[in-house]
Amino acid sequence: MTSFQTSPSTAANVMKRDVVTLDPRESLQDAMRIMTENHVSGVPVVDRENRCVGVISTSDIVSFVEADLEALEGEIVRTENWFNPETQQWEESVFSPEMLGDYVSVPVSDAMTSDPITVIPTMPIAEVAQLMTARGIHRVFVVDTEKRLQGVISAFDFVQLVAEN
Repeated sequence: MTSFQTSPSTAANVMKRDVVTLDPRESLQDAMRIMTENHVSGVPVVDRENRCVGVISTSDIVSFVEADLEALEGEIVRTENWFNPETQQWEESVFSPEMLGDYVSVPVSDAMTSDPITVIPTMPIAEVAQLMTARGIHRVFVVDTEKRLQGVISAFDFVQLVAEN
């Protein structure tokens, strides 16, 4: 007799509960260090009550730094190629990791995306997948009714789900 594992039905069944977070006051340099150490391309930003107030991703940081450098009116002459995990493509930028030292005093709140896409723990997993596809996003944060972070679901979690089933 063959038995098939049933797929999880809700966000709470799929989400990762051990989530690395950032405080809005931490620096962009801290954000890149934490993302690099944890091998993630985006991190939820939470306030003191663990409410999800934003998300910071590598592409948010690059966009912020590029906008800042453009304000220098063309003083930058060197470009760097970097792999953007959000788009899964190599991109050219005036940004380089060494430049982050200049952003040690810039808080994450200056570059983060406010009001990230969130779901509730009871949302059916099929709806979570549809939402992520419709919005073209790689992760959603699972929050309670008070917007307190409960977990995260990434696109990779769906790959794991399919592989396990």
